[in-house]
Amino acid sequence: MAKSKKSAGASSAKLEAERKKLLSAKNPAQYIQRSLESKLSRGEKGSITRDWLEKTGYTHEDILHARNRNDYWKEQKGKGSYKRTLTRIKKLNFAKKGQPRKAWTESDLGKFYDLNSELADWQLAQKFKTSLPAVNHIRRKFKLARLVLEKGRKPANKVGILKLARSDEKVLRNTLAGTR
Repeated sequence: MAKSKKSAGASSAKLEAERKKLLSAKNPAQYIQRSLESKLSRGEKGSITRDWLEKTGYTHEDILHARNRNDYWKEQKGKGSYKRTLTRIKKLNFAKKGQPRKAWTESDLGKFYDLNSELADWQLAQKFKTSLPAVNHIRRKFKLARLVLEKGRKPANKVGILKLARSDEKVLRNTLAGTR
């Protein structure tokens, strides 16, 4: 019985040492790194994180920002991303099988432009009965068209963007680069 009390006291001392180490972090990046090195459970780290946030005045968004820039978490997020992307593209492909590629009319592009900022890529793909890569292609063309207009010091309005978006993506890139 004395032995279990001794080990319980030692573990609470280790817990307190880890707690002090985490609470002494000066910024979110340092906190994330110390949290990764800590042997504490997720629940213990969670309660300590709340205490650290209150103590320092940082927000949960600051922690997420630091975590997204940490090399370990970047690597973790990247694992399986290729497979996840392929699965997502297959799952959210609204183009009819056996049909030729969608021909984007001026009317379609105008509607797409209006809905672009309001809907997610999969919602646009569903509405226009196309695939995610097709939606992202049109979004890239809109962005390139806007950049070309801004570079030429012209207003980047709907009419100008839609006019340029009818061009090939490579043409827009070359125009932006100044080679055309």
